[in-house]
Amino acid sequence: MNLTSSPLVHDATTGRRRPHLILVWVVALVAIVGGQVVGAAIANAITGSGMDGSVAAQWNEVITNGMTLVVLFAWVVAYERRSILSVGLRDRRGPIRFLVGAASGFALFGIVLLLLVVFAGYDADSAAGHTTTGTAAVGIVLSLIPVWIVQASTEEIAVRGYLLQWHGLRLTNGWAAVILPSILFAVVHLDFHPLVLVNIFLFGVLFSFLSLGSGSIWLTAELHAAWNMAQGNIFGILGDSSARDVTVFTFASDTSASSVLTGGDYGPEGSALTTIVLTFAVVASYRYYRRMEATRIGVSAAENDTVSGSTDAR
Repeated sequence: MNLTSSPLVHDATTGRRRPHLILVWVVALVAIVGGQVVGAAIANAITGSGMDGSVAAQWNEVITNGMTLVVLFAWVVAYERRSILSVGLRDRRGPIRFLVGAASGFALFGIVLLLLVVFAGYDADSAAGHTTTGTAAVGIVLSLIPVWIVQASTEEIAVRGYLLQWHGLRLTNGWAAVILPSILFAVVHLDFHPLVLVNIFLFGVLFSFLSLGSGSIWLTAELHAAWNMAQGNIFGILGDSSARDVTVFTFASDTSASSVLTGGDYGPEGSALTTIVLTFAVVASYRYYRRMEATRIGVSAAENDTVSGSTDAR
């Protein structure tokens, strides 16, 4: 599996410098970890809020993720000498993919939630852990849309737009190029429950094939954002072992049900039901990537034949 036909990967060649893959990892880790640490310190100094489930803390994420983007963009422009659009943002159909990603993210979470209700005893009777729910929460939740977009886009730019991009260019084994960044994606979430790691890894593979297929991160960024928003601020389900203060609906699991199904304190991301859904989603995303790859290769071959024919005619 050669990934270089994807515009996402090809855009890495637009710079004047091509860093070694080890340096790429160092840059990604510094941007993700260092940017988050510095950003959190700045955000806490400005707002005085920690990284809990409050609305203020959610807005802090704009600053923390913003610092990651500042570090990464500065490196791409100053050292690699290429446009920030080249890290997965160059896409004429970006806005359309953005909307498709939003619909796909909500649909994917809806499927998982339906399975959790049917097989894991999730219900809409509990408001524990939330301060504002129902219609009173709608306006606040809508105001948080930019937060989720920035948070998800930052992860997609750093992991898919930059790390996956360079792996796709540097490694001849396409599977390794997809798997290695997906492992990092799982680890940096710092939830080391086995099923959580597996599910976030599967998310990483899913987002990788969708990004490679579409040629940018527009689709995956909004799919990612929609999933997170649906889980935290729309259906009020635990995520990363914590609940959001503000949510439109309130769902909770049956404590007597198996944590393998409910996800326990980790919510859907720790559930085997999510694993099943994501496995099917990964297969579908791989088929989508192969279809798009075949289309691009076919177009390229046709263009080469046209050029060759024109040359022969002369």
